[in-house]
Amino acid sequence: MAKILGVGIATLDIINETDGYPAEDSEQRALAHRQTPGGNVTNTLSVLAQFGHLCHLAAVLAPDAGGTILEETLSQRGLRLDACHRNGFGHTPTSYITLNRKTGSRTIVHHRDLPEFDLNAFLAIDLADFDWLHFEGRHCMDTAAMMALAQAKHPRAVRSLEVEKERPYLAQLFPLADVLFLGRAFAEGRGLHTPEAALRAARDWAPQAVCVLAWGAAGAFVQAPDEPAQAIASTPIETVVDSVGAGDTLIAGTIHARLTGQDWPDAVTFGVRLAEKKLQQIGFDDLNPVNLPEGVLCRLEDLGAADALGVAPIDGVPSVIVVRDGRRVQAFRNTCPHNGSPLARGYRGYTLTRDGQLMLRCTVHNARFSLEGGTCTQGPCPGEHLTPVAIRIEQGRIVLADAPREEAAGASAQGL
Repeated sequence: MAKILGVGIATLDIINETDGYPAEDSEQRALAHRQTPGGNVTNTLSVLAQFGHLCHLAAVLAPDAGGTILEETLSQRGLRLDACHRNGFGHTPTSYITLNRKTGSRTIVHHRDLPEFDLNAFLAIDLADFDWLHFEGRHCMDTAAMMALAQAKHPRAVRSLEVEKERPYLAQLFPLADVLFLGRAFAEGRGLHTPEAALRAARDWAPQAVCVLAWGAAGAFVQAPDEPAQAIASTPIETVVDSVGAGDTLIAGTIHARLTGQDWPDAVTFGVRLAEKKLQQIGFDDLNPVNLPEGVLCRLEDLGAADALGVAPIDGVPSVIVVRDGRRVQAFRNTCPHNGSPLARGYRGYTLTRDGQLMLRCTVHNARFSLEGGTCTQGPCPGEHLTPVAIRIEQGRIVLADAPREEAAGASAQGL
């Protein structure tokens, strides 16, 4: 377990999931809605905390209701907020995110009027016991001073820098980093359209640093000083569910693996695999399977009011379908009684609505199943039934009924 400081921004993300991106000047109903903490460093620390690290956030928090929500939620995630600066005015930075379920892509509109975390606030932090210092590449004049101070007074701590987008005075940060995390969008914004070109440029910017370059579906690349670059291939993902924070998760996985003694290629491989897991679920919770309570299928907030999820994968295919219709939550085996095939093979795609009624469907032969007992009402197996799975709801999670109980139980599965 390591002590980690992350310096950056904490936002409130308001996320609407839609069935396709809205056209301009149109009205569209969201399939699901939630709000959650966001911000690059905040996301990275939220993942690292799941692996048992002591994660301290250095960001500015506002005095409004959004700031209260952030403090409560981040504390519940295990983040320490003693290094944060509480501002006396301003509004919590807010990202309004439209998540397209068809593609997994997201569009973000961001608003902020809060000042950045600055050098004066950083000087109040005792850096002596930190093992790793992770900085967002923003507010570059003050961030350069913070990194230089850390380099001079606490050289034992690793200093990593995440660069997501172009910023004024960004170049002065590169020589101060031990590890440089770069993204494809930033590289292409500088006219570097191949990983090879981006890595060559990074060697010029930061010859002293290990460079980790995330390149979307192509995976990632890692290059240490005076060593050849190594490619880490990604695993194809059939359905991208939620791409928000995938890069932040890759960084968290890489940092965790390095802190546990893995070499750089293995560490980046772990980060890529963790990011792939993130792409296939909503949010950041339960990314560390060691911390996942036995029998948990998903969280209640993963489901919209009329929604279904494929969960509990076996050989990459969901084995259970959890379906919510208003206040009722049920689960069925992902096995069609017609021929034993899965109804679908992805996270989504199990439901349709006819005459205002939600039903399940098999995508293989278009069988339809009522939520009243999972009875086939149309298709090649009329009158046959899906196999029910007994569940309960406990502390906001949907759990197999025979799983061990936590200390405090929540609502029953039939009465939310």
